[in-house]
Amino acid sequence: MKRTFGTPKPSKKKSGGGIRVFLVIALGGLLRLRSARGPRDLSFEETKVEITKGSSLSAFYEHLSSAEVFWLKWYLRQHPESFTSLQEGTYALSGTYTAIEFLEHIAKGPEKNYISYTVLEWWSIYDIDADLTSKGLITEGDYISYTTNLSKIEELSQKFDFLPSTAVSMEGFLYPDTYYLDNRQDLVRQLVSIQLNTFKKKVRDVHSSDFSTIQSNYGLEVYKAIILASIVEKEEKNSANKPTVAGIFYNRIKIWMGIEADITLCYNFKKPYSSCTPSVIAKNISDTTNPYNTRRVVGLPPTPISNPDLDTIKAVLFPQSSNYLFYLHGTDGKIYYATTNTEHNANKKYL
Repeated sequence: MKRTFGTPKPSKKKSGGGIRVFLVIALGGLLRLRSARGPRDLSFEETKVEITKGSSLSAFYEHLSSAEVFWLKWYLRQHPESFTSLQEGTYALSGTYTAIEFLEHIAKGPEKNYISYTVLEWWSIYDIDADLTSKGLITEGDYISYTTNLSKIEELSQKFDFLPSTAVSMEGFLYPDTYYLDNRQDLVRQLVSIQLNTFKKKVRDVHSSDFSTIQSNYGLEVYKAIILASIVEKEEKNSANKPTVAGIFYNRIKIWMGIEADITLCYNFKKPYSSCTPSVIAKNISDTTNPYNTRRVVGLPPTPISNPDLDTIKAVLFPQSSNYLFYLHGTDGKIYYATTNTEHNANKKYL
């Protein structure tokens, strides 16, 4: 090839020197990576990586710099035993990891996309709906709508025989407990299903014969027994007192005396109980049109008014026998029982 005057002649020696320089730089970089055992080996900024079947570690590479990928690959060649395979699911990473910390993190498996949610035992469907809404887990009314959907109740009653197919809501059977819910799924449907299943396992399956005994002794079939338990749940928080309070209600029912539990009338307002203050109760205590006003309507209300737990349900299944017809809670925190109205009025000095 003809060379233009002044163009330097190619030199193999200089070329070889360039290669050696490149290798020195590359090896130097590698040595720096190998020695960089501090917290900045692999950096992730609030990263979530979805791993599907057949995915490899390369799914994480797009979230790393080329130097970090180079270092991770080098580490794996030196320590092939440190990684086997990936499970399907979502992996969440945030912050910095050494190579071994990263591999240990993903070896634990994907993040469990669960949230912990607690349903308190004195809550109604209106309380649960309000709480779920306040936590941003549902749109207001979603839980109420699902648990009062007549076609859904009829459908679920085929699986859960304790849920009457003609019920107007699932109130009473939505067992209160702490649940772990997959936030990628329909939360309301999931919560209701697990609540009903928990009621079945903790209550119905264990105490089926006890419900039969209560029906024989007091004439209350399962649904009415749960209605009574829901009232006891709202009326008495002390477990030690619950069997006696349940026994008092049975005594009242037996003689066709009113249940006379003020809190029951609140359920007709279809709002969380926190909105039903003593002044609201006082204002509505004479309302004879409210089917849940047990001071004006004899017998049990049409439906449960809350979701009782096992402790309260057992109090209804195994009530404490007594001659008491009255009780009241004193300002001292104690409960006072009475057999006659005269005794009950005398106990009002503790209010």
